[in-house]
Amino acid sequence: MDARAFVALTILFGLGVGVIMLVLRRQKHPLQGRLEVFSEKRGAEKEASGQMLRAASGGRTGPLESFLEFTRAKLLRAGLPVELRPFFIRVGVFALFGAIIGGPVQGAIGFFLGLLLGAAIPYLMIHMKFKRRMAKLEYDLPTALQFIVNALRAGHALNSALAIVGAEGPAGCREDFSQLNDSMRLGIPIGLAFQQMLHRTPSVDLQFMATAMLIQRETGGNLTEILDRLNSVVLERKRMRGQVKALTGQARMGGYVVGGLPFFMAMGMFAMNPKYLYPMFQYKLGHYLLGGAFMMQLLGFLVMRKIVNIKM
Repeated sequence: MDARAFVALTILFGLGVGVIMLVLRRQKHPLQGRLEVFSEKRGAEKEASGQMLRAASGGRTGPLESFLEFTRAKLLRAGLPVELRPFFIRVGVFALFGAIIGGPVQGAIGFFLGLLLGAAIPYLMIHMKFKRRMAKLEYDLPTALQFIVNALRAGHALNSALAIVGAEGPAGCREDFSQLNDSMRLGIPIGLAFQQMLHRTPSVDLQFMATAMLIQRETGGNLTEILDRLNSVVLERKRMRGQVKALTGQARMGGYVVGGLPFFMAMGMFAMNPKYLYPMFQYKLGHYLLGGAFMMQLLGFLVMRKIVNIKM
């Protein structure tokens, strides 16, 4: 097979796997549907918000508006100010540096690749910040639930218990519960307030809590006992996540070693005998081989990450 055809097939295969992984990641969690069922005034509020959005956007939502909304959601979930101008200035600066670095190395192709990679760095940074925020929240959520249970047993109302968590709770949950309490104080129904909270922080444990509270409001029951049992479930999930992380640690470390080994070997060979790798950079066939090897490395990293990333 020709080298160009092989590289093209490898790239198409990698893009196909990437699209499939994105589709799987965007599947709706069942708890989100249950939360929407028990939300108050769901249909009227969605229709009103849809009319407002259509009126503000001139009756349609184009690719630019969708991209801006995607960026706003990323900034909101990362806990950063939802201001697009400073963020896009940062994206432009990183893209410019990437183009300056990639242009002299590989010409026009390196210029555009550097431009794209540089522009993607700020998005990667806010995604990592979002992951750290989610990990901190899931670590502190059992303590926050225990705060609510203790406050309810002491005779406080639910709004007062949520306010206590927002003011004096653990640092990982304090901001989310404070915003939830502020929304309820402004007259927003509790179902819509929980939807806004889960839009900012899409945590499965928070979805458990919101669904339990909304079901209790519809059917009745002892909220203190429900939240106490829910706290036990969240603690067990936290323990299982730690156990899964410990059991998959060897596989994750092996993936990092296998993924980084070709780069370290290439740097070592280049340091010991630079002329040995010159044909890979001087001829087009070497460029194609390097591109195919990089795509296969990236594909292997994504597959191994998907294997060890167990959703709970």
